[in-house]
Amino acid sequence: MSADSLWDVQTGVYALLTTTPALTSLLANGAAGVLDHAPAGTAFPYVLLGAAEAQPSDTQGFSGNEVTLAIETYSRAGGMEETRKIMSAIYDALHNAAFAVPNQVLVQCQCVSSATAVEADGLRRYEQNALVRHGSQKFRIITEP
Repeated sequence: MSADSLWDVQTGVYALLTTTPALTSLLANGAAGVLDHAPAGTAFPYVLLGAAEAQPSDTQGFSGNEVTLAIETYSRAGGMEETRKIMSAIYDALHNAAFAVPNQVLVQCQCVSSATAVEADGLRRYEQNALVRHGSQKFRIITEP
């Protein structure tokens, strides 16, 4: 296992999500709304490939990686409907999916947790739509060389 394993998994997930019309049609900037960094002024809603953690899953006769990848959804729409629709599209695209992971073989991808919250955006505290709906999903992705 190496730090590149995380990048390989993120690259594979990014490629899948940016080519999933059921997801990209829900984002303000389409496929460009799937990011790993949201610069100031990014249009809402968008999806952020967040924190990742890798653990070696070597056993007798098997050498692999278990990656936990957080995928964050951000929306300013009133209520949670938009956030949950985006999260549902991410789930449908990734959970038990078969997709390419560069330099590795995907064994399994499953959603292991999902949560939503309402947060102040910190920029427009006194405006009507100053709340951000934040969805967070974690996916367990197992790969082998």
